[in-house]
Amino acid sequence: MLSLLLTTTVVSNETIRKENLFDFLHSKQYLKTNFTQTTLMDLNERVVSGYIQASRSGNFKIEYLDPIKETISADKEFLYKLDTELEQLDIVPREEYFKNTPISILISNIENLKKLYSINSCVEENLITVCSLSTKDENSFVEKIFLQFEGTELDSLTYLDSFGQSVNFDFDDISWEPFNEDQLYISIPEGIDVVYH
Repeated sequence: MLSLLLTTTVVSNETIRKENLFDFLHSKQYLKTNFTQTTLMDLNERVVSGYIQASRSGNFKIEYLDPIKETISADKEFLYKLDTELEQLDIVPREEYFKNTPISILISNIENLKKLYSINSCVEENLITVCSLSTKDENSFVEKIFLQFEGTELDSLTYLDSFGQSVNFDFDDISWEPFNEDQLYISIPEGIDVVYH
């Protein structure tokens, strides 16, 4: 009973710090969450919502809801982009496609996280922790990434890019529970043109 109490205390007192951020992220092998994406550029704001599933295996699926109706998925070999409005599925060799994009925070193992990012700081105030990261690749279009945690729950991811955009993902109803990675595959509706690049 005492060991159970001690374990509970340690887990509930866990805080996100600069020293343990990558370990914490890597400990979360699976992610399922709804999101609201807000893109701000030159005072113009665009808001879309969707759903993301991601795994540290490197695979993921993002489903955008109205008005975009687009699904993006990736496995070890290819990136799949399904646009139901255009009735087209684009298939692109994956290669290093996501190395310098914020999705890599959610799908990379700890070794790659350390290769891709520097942690500038993690600042906690009133149970909210904001961690600032920079990409190590000078050619990356992403300039800064901010991860906001409420306690140890990932609340939002914001990035600033070299095009002058600020893109914010607010997460809602997060689950870190394992899931069958077959859920990450796109099922191709009838009448969709498949285009290989």
